[in-house]
Amino acid sequence: MKRLFSKLKENWDLRQEISAFSKYLKEPVWVMLPRIPLEYGELKKTEAARCVKKAVGTQSRFKKELIKILRALKKSWKNRTVEPFQYGECMHGLCYPLMSDDDIFGVIILCGLKKAMSSDLKKIFIAFTDTVIRESRREVELEDINKTIRPRAIALSTVHTVHRLMTSTLDLDELLPRIARLSLQVIRANRCSIKLVDKKRRILLPKTTIDLRRKKTKLKKVQFGKYAPGRAAKKETPICGSNYLAVPMIDEDVIGVITLYDKLDGKEFTQFDEEIMKTLSEQAAVAVRNAQLFKEQEELTLSSIKCIAQLLKHRPHGVSKAEASFLKLISIIGPKFNMNESEIKMLQYAAMLHDAGHISIPEKVLMKKGGLTGREYDIVKMHPMKGAAILSKFKPLKPIVPIILYHHENFDGTGYPKGLKGKEIPLAARILAVVGAFEAMVTQKPYRKALSIKTAIEEVRKNVKAQFDPRIAEAFCEAVQRKDVRKLLEKELGSA
Repeated sequence: MKRLFSKLKENWDLRQEISAFSKYLKEPVWVMLPRIPLEYGELKKTEAARCVKKAVGTQSRFKKELIKILRALKKSWKNRTVEPFQYGECMHGLCYPLMSDDDIFGVIILCGLKKAMSSDLKKIFIAFTDTVIRESRREVELEDINKTIRPRAIALSTVHTVHRLMTSTLDLDELLPRIARLSLQVIRANRCSIKLVDKKRRILLPKTTIDLRRKKTKLKKVQFGKYAPGRAAKKETPICGSNYLAVPMIDEDVIGVITLYDKLDGKEFTQFDEEIMKTLSEQAAVAVRNAQLFKEQEELTLSSIKCIAQLLKHRPHGVSKAEASFLKLISIIGPKFNMNESEIKMLQYAAMLHDAGHISIPEKVLMKKGGLTGREYDIVKMHPMKGAAILSKFKPLKPIVPIILYHHENFDGTGYPKGLKGKEIPLAARILAVVGAFEAMVTQKPYRKALSIKTAIEEVRKNVKAQFDPRIAEAFCEAVQRKDVRKLLEKELGSA
């Protein structure tokens, strides 16, 4: 009711019908009170008292006239109707209770009339007043609806946006800044910090901060229970202050805290900001946890790959594994053919295990220094299928199986095991064919010496169109000439 009274008071002078009515009545004085004054002293402080004082002379008469108006107010309140009054020699006024759903939330006093208001004018006055009350009440209700719906609409939009973030990347280093920027945009704050839980030490580790202020704040570790982020993590509930809002990200347990500081408009954080951020943090928690699980799985996969590669490397025939330089070459070449991050990573895994099928080839064949017999060559040509079969059992590595299977196919269709030609060969397998062949040429083998980098590049160029895709071979030759790649190759391979 207080808000309705404030809205009515705010709207009264702005209404055209009230303005026209006032002009017709020769600009009377309107006084609105949230309740009836309990005594003469309270009424004395109102604008109505000033009107009376102007119309009467002595202090004793002034008091009597105010008491008459006070009685009219009480009668009006009790009977819920318009109650006229007279003061001074010939001044008139009236009072009328402000009602909504039969509840009285204030009173209006009209002073300064030169003559008593006719019954018709009273009806018009009541109609105007009731209309303004209804309109004011509708505005209050719309404001309440807007305040309720707006955060929910923003929350729904936020859910959709965070869902897109979840599917756009599983890299925490990319995901967390995106969540921080989204939080700033939604709440319109100056700074957002995201901290993740270190369960062993029971502390929050800073992972990302987006700060729009000139004076930046350094990232700090926060213990559980300390400061807003620490309290939010410990209590598993949002912690809100005038210039900060810390909201925990919970996925069974607290996995981190999003903290916002200093709203752009300088206002305090509200319950609706808290409600929006709770929705955002719920979605963010799922996204962050998925990224953490992906990273854990990725680390496990990489450990397995390194273990397999190490076992292959230490076999007597000395099958080599892809070193850092060959992986770097793939990371340079891949984007030139619109490969995404995941595809490049799988190609790098394939490079580390591309000759895993050698484990099925007899060592005397692999160690043989002279030419292979037809039967021996048939055995060697089986190794891509053997390697693919072995790696297909390991679910995280299934995407690399086609790469392993076809990386010995030639661009002209003379390769093995299927005799695929041109673009029939998967793109990743065509890239690995070039990188793998270069690796084989520049790496020392038990049965032959390594070629120099220069000679190996020349061999790649000689076999364009026959063994290698010309576009990929060209991209490879450009990449291998880069100073950073050349330096890394020379470091790994010596002065070859």
